[in-house]
Amino acid sequence: MKKIIVISTIFFLFFSCDSKSVNIFEIELPNETIENKKFDINDYKNKSVLLNFWFPSCPPCVYELEILNEINKELDSTSIIGVQVLGLDTQDDGVKMFQNKKILYKSIVDNGDSLVQNFEITVFPTTILFDNKGDEIKRWIGIIDKEKVKKEIASLQTNE
Repeated sequence: MKKIIVISTIFFLFFSCDSKSVNIFEIELPNETIENKKFDINDYKNKSVLLNFWFPSCPPCVYELEILNEINKELDSTSIIGVQVLGLDTQDDGVKMFQNKKILYKSIVDNGDSLVQNFEITVFPTTILFDNKGDEIKRWIGIIDKEKVKKEIASLQTNE
């Protein structure tokens, strides 16, 4: 049992320490939402962004959608953008999930896993906070804690 824990810890540390910090404005994002509406990441310049990688058949991802929707309603200072990863689910599955849960923020599709690769996503859900210049500030792996995320966003606002 101890060997498994040590190997798992080494594996996690190796892969989590090796990730690079990215700027959201330097990555090419889709120009449409999952609902085929216009999307331009440049519309979010000078505003902090919370980017969430998810897919409909991921129970923790689905649970987190409502938390993110609440944050979206409560904080005007930060824009939330979902990134639906295709594979097990279709884009239409994502649209239906957003409609059924009455999710108000936008989501784009990672068609071909280019965003997963560019942002080095290995676990779902993963949520990344970017400052108003587009620089990565914080990354959460797994389900987020609403109050911790709001606190991080608040501290970011005081530093900008």
